[in-house]
Amino acid sequence: MTKPLQRFRTTIDALPGAETDRRDWRIRLGVEFAWAGTFLRTTGQRATAIDCPSPGDDGCPRGVIRTAGGGLRAVCRSAVGRCDAVELVADEIDVLRIDLERLCRALAIAFELQEAPRPISFDHVVTLGAYAIAAGVATPVMLVLPGPAHDIQIDQLQAAGLGRERTVLLVPRIASLPVSIQARLVGQGHLVLSLADVTRADGKGGVVLVQPVDLLLHDILTALRVRVDTAHVGPIVALPPGARWGELTLVLISDEVLLLICRGQTLRLEPDRMGMKDGRTGKPTSAWIFLQVLARTNGVLGPLDRDVIEQHKKRKQALSRQLARAFGIGGDPIRWRKKDRAYETTFLIRDERPKAARRICSHR
Repeated sequence: MTKPLQRFRTTIDALPGAETDRRDWRIRLGVEFAWAGTFLRTTGQRATAIDCPSPGDDGCPRGVIRTAGGGLRAVCRSAVGRCDAVELVADEIDVLRIDLERLCRALAIAFELQEAPRPISFDHVVTLGAYAIAAGVATPVMLVLPGPAHDIQIDQLQAAGLGRERTVLLVPRIASLPVSIQARLVGQGHLVLSLADVTRADGKGGVVLVQPVDLLLHDILTALRVRVDTAHVGPIVALPPGARWGELTLVLISDEVLLLICRGQTLRLEPDRMGMKDGRTGKPTSAWIFLQVLARTNGVLGPLDRDVIEQHKKRKQALSRQLARAFGIGGDPIRWRKKDRAYETTFLIRDERPKAARRICSHR
């Protein structure tokens, strides 16, 4: 079961320095305290006063005193004693502050970030890391905690590391930043996300996203993929002049090694050279996995049920795009045979991995 922690995000905005005594945290958070407590830590300090229900200038807030019996009590210091005294338990006056390191780590995991070696902090802004889609192609992610009386300005964000590259800025609530600042950030291509809207606590000391990260960051990732697609002016693999798809034979000899045979030449290819390795995980992309599927079926995948066709469609498109870019050959290397409800490669492909290493693929 997960928890949205709406009151926790609001309280972070409301408290100077995101700290107050344990009693105040409990009152502000209510039932969320049991979940949000994971992201709080003791400062080693103890409160000398607690909030009043009807604060005023004279005698506020209620001061903490030790009774003759050794207990703790908060008493109104006003001459007229407008607020009732409150008996306190010892740990209620412990001052708790948001555990920024733990929160940053949880957010970095949830957003699948390449974490910064250590969180880079500048005033109310923390750089969490970057979400990468390929080597050297990533979007920075920053956590912005303005506080109750701190209007973050663009120059402060820039001093903290905000540059021209599109950046994701995480804020407690969408109202945490002035509308004018948000408009400027969005106009510059950045993305502002409210933690209250896109994250929930998992109850195990972590954070989960309400949607997959690639959906939350869709617009920025689309721009990054354009950069990847246009990074190579010419083909990645040098083929004989005028080579066509029908002259190519691809032989899968291991999970991450492919032999390309064309006009008597044999080349060894791997996912990273083909642009089919995930820059975040270091693992082959879905396009490479689909290439393995085609090798397993000798280049003909089908007949396919309707739901499976949709499942394979995006992977087929990604693979076609990567192959065309890698080899510099025009036309679609994978065609759709409508009559047979099957995908068919216009090149030869086969799987020569050891039988024990071949994955059994289910297509229906």
